[in-house]
Amino acid sequence: MNLVKEENSTAKNKSIGTFVSTHCALIIIVIVGFALRAYMAWVDKFLHPWDERFHALVARNMMHHPFKPMLRAFPVTDNYNPNAWCCNHIWLHKQPLFMWQMAMSMKVFGISEFTVRLPSVIMGTIMIILLYRLVILLTANRNIALIAAGLLALSHFHLQMISGIKGMDHNDVALGFYVLASIWAYAEYTKRPRWYWIVLVGLFAGCAILNKWLLGLLVFSGWGINILAGWKRRIPFREIKHFLAALLICCVVFMPWQLYILDQFPNEARYEYEFNRRHITEVLEGHAGTVFFYLEKFPRLFGYVIFLFPLIGIWLVLSKKHTVHKTLLLAFLFEIIVVFCFLSFIVKTKVDTHFYFVVPLCLCFSAIAIHVLCGKLRSRLQVLLSLVIIGFLALNPIGIALYLSSDNTERNNRLYNASIYRNLKKIIPPNTKVVMNMNSFEDIDVMFYNNDLTAHSWTLPESDERQLRQKRIPVAMFQPRGSFNIPEYYSGYPGLFVIPVILKDVE
Repeated sequence: MNLVKEENSTAKNKSIGTFVSTHCALIIIVIVGFALRAYMAWVDKFLHPWDERFHALVARNMMHHPFKPMLRAFPVTDNYNPNAWCCNHIWLHKQPLFMWQMAMSMKVFGISEFTVRLPSVIMGTIMIILLYRLVILLTANRNIALIAAGLLALSHFHLQMISGIKGMDHNDVALGFYVLASIWAYAEYTKRPRWYWIVLVGLFAGCAILNKWLLGLLVFSGWGINILAGWKRRIPFREIKHFLAALLICCVVFMPWQLYILDQFPNEARYEYEFNRRHITEVLEGHAGTVFFYLEKFPRLFGYVIFLFPLIGIWLVLSKKHTVHKTLLLAFLFEIIVVFCFLSFIVKTKVDTHFYFVVPLCLCFSAIAIHVLCGKLRSRLQVLLSLVIIGFLALNPIGIALYLSSDNTERNNRLYNASIYRNLKKIIPPNTKVVMNMNSFEDIDVMFYNNDLTAHSWTLPESDERQLRQKRIPVAMFQPRGSFNIPEYYSGYPGLFVIPVILKDVE
């Protein structure tokens, strides 16, 4: 009897020890993931060109007018294209939630490049925890979950999005966060079908739509395919009601904004809805690619060499060499396939970040493949060495070091120009209202750092010059350089101030 008690006590202590060690490992992974994200968000003291600077400026204007998204808060002439998202006044090019988050961050912590990126740092860190839990629900294996969390924590591509280097930046980070959160809530629902999971599915899906439009509905495709798959097994009518309830909650979250902008800014809203639709049928803004576009981007999305692991993991699961939760497996695979096929074969406009919001699901299968690989190694040293190599490939520290190198002229020039824009008020006359003749689209940077100025990269045409002259608006211009000249018709402009600084060229 005493022997049995001792064995039970030993097993219990071992279980507690495993639990503690697992959670210590998860805490370390989360801390490393947060530190990497915070560092990458802090290191660049300038706004990245596509599209961080635009998101940042609209978010800054939202600090004072949260329900009036504006790029140029103070247009000085009426000669602008309201449909040109790079240069207009009312800015509805993206859904607003991620910019509201950025505005709140700047409101609380002050205005800086880091506070613009802080919500992405936080969401990106929480995603590590969500993915860990999701893999637990899928595989019931903490080691696999730790591997998946580590892969996301070290993801070079994710770090680039959070830092603003990769285009679509914080918009796609927010989409990925809310989509993953909605899928996590659904996964919890499959284990315990409680009403609060239904509410969370709808809430997170609605928030995802408020970041990147209807891609946020992805969770319902996985849930729906499970309902259809279980039809012959007489899926209870209750689950269909739960599905519809979550969908209704989702609509309650995202529909008010759509109705609001259609009422307040009808022309701009209808144009942007149509522009979103055209992404499917046309190649917009030069973002072309073949049906193999996203497949070719896998090395960047996942990391060189290790991009094969998702495919290996899926093969292991489908060949029943590794057991997983069947309901979640069907949902996850269907969601990945739907997104991949939709973006590859239907949508004409191709952008690599558009696929990243399902990459965390793919990492579930990557982790399975890596776990199986480690199980075939003979020693702990081999396992440790393999994990270090995989982590190195996922993080790509050489790429980060090259980007941050003092030899990176492009980055150095952006740092230099940003320091000028940040201190522009100390250079120009205090009554200046308009600044012109900086590098292309750096007018957005000027307005971010100086929110009471209106800036234009190029000099405004002669018809606008006459309007400025009539309104007696003080104007400052940067020194001529290259193709950026001061036209002759500005030579007699009253009180024109030529800024005694030469900007550096950027691409």
